[in-house]
Amino acid sequence: MVRTAILACAAIIGCGAPAAAKAPAPDLDAYVGKYPFDVVNGHRFLDHPAVRAAIAAAVPDAKKRAGVAFADDGLGLPIVRVAGGRILVWGGERRAEDRYNWSVVIAPDGSKPEVCIHDGVGYGGDFQASEWFEPGGKSIMKQGTCPSAAEDYPAAAIAAG
Repeated sequence: MVRTAILACAAIIGCGAPAAAKAPAPDLDAYVGKYPFDVVNGHRFLDHPAVRAAIAAAVPDAKKRAGVAFADDGLGLPIVRVAGGRILVWGGERRAEDRYNWSVVIAPDGSKPEVCIHDGVGYGGDFQASEWFEPGGKSIMKQGTCPSAAEDYPAAAIAAG
């Protein structure tokens, strides 16, 4: 009898069915000033679920995406804030950071990701370029290696000429 009344109430006026709780937006600000491999609130920066999801959305190619990671001996710099209030994290291969490095720029709530991958194999010293990814678009090439400091962001477009 009670079950029937609850079902009737729910069908007529929508009562009795709890609203799905929306997960709060992440706050990645706690990582600013820390190294990318430091654990903050139980996660290293790249292991944070919101960051992982943002990187996956920006870089659909799993092989390329796998390069945005920290090896036990990888290099990293303190995470900084950049233009627009977003966060920049940078990493590179130990003893080869000029050849291979990457960076992620993301809003503190996990939105607006940009991922940069620099793989300098085959490029001469006069031409350095990096591949930049954003969700829903094709990757584009920009000048230089991936930014590692606030003053290096945003990267310059490649000038034809």
